[in-house]
Amino acid sequence: MENEKEQPLISVIVPVYNVEQYLPKCLDSLLAQTWQNFEFILVDDGSPDNCWAIMQEYARRDSRIRLIRQKNSGLSAARNTGIDAAQGEWIGFMDSDDYAAPEMYETLYRAAVENDAQMAV
Repeated sequence: MENEKEQPLISVIVPVYNVEQYLPKCLDSLLAQTWQNFEFILVDDGSPDNCWAIMQEYARRDSRIRLIRQKNSGLSAARNTGIDAAQGEWIGFMDSDDYAAPEMYETLYRAAVENDAQMAV
């Protein structure tokens, strides 16, 4: 795999709302990615449960995690807030009740580059 300094930054945006039972598995799967040059932008969309505390704990553990908290505005607004904050060359999305295989973002990036694509799904 490429040296981290050679890897372009991937910004992964995770809108968070009322998913405290799923959020740790989601975040653990992101932190276990084989690609290393990430920023994870977690957008708390006014979640009424314990999500903010979980997000803060993960942010304390890994400096790649950035937190944003906003009034409940819906999934699309939360994603747009994350896009506005993103600094990466590539942007990825993860639903907070999902999780990813460890090589997911590396595989997507390599497929995009190898096929001269602007998007990988």
